[in-house]
Amino acid sequence: MVLLVATLAGCGESGSPARTGAATAPAEVRTDAALLATCVELPAEPEKVRWRVRPLGVQGRAPGPTDHQLEGVVRLVQGEAARLRATGVWEPDPSGVPVPPELAPGLDAAHGWTRNLALEDDAAEGAPHFLLNQEANALYVWALNPRCGP
Repeated sequence: MVLLVATLAGCGESGSPARTGAATAPAEVRTDAALLATCVELPAEPEKVRWRVRPLGVQGRAPGPTDHQLEGVVRLVQGEAARLRATGVWEPDPSGVPVPPELAPGLDAAHGWTRNLALEDDAAEGAPHFLLNQEANALYVWALNPRCGP
């Protein structure tokens, strides 16, 4: 398995990326797969990545610990989506969570996403969550406060 550093992503109760109305500065979109690999272990080999880490909550709150959301879109090496799809039970994702357009230009964010809960460990803080879009040969990944290496 290839490790990738993904953007820190908050999860709501359903395990979906948290969406807040907080006014925060846009997070820098990164394309460094090696850095992503220090935060998230991907279940498939990436070809290209676009990811970001952004703080959750209200800008300007008191200093102290804060939650961060990692989210990213991983374009997979040819054939990886089909291989991954064959490894378990992938069900349509009913959450309808929109993939941020700055992470996936040209990717239909609302169509074809499936989820395999066996790949996720909701008990561990920082554990990644994945959606697979086989037609687009892509993964959408998010995590709340992942522990990233140097």
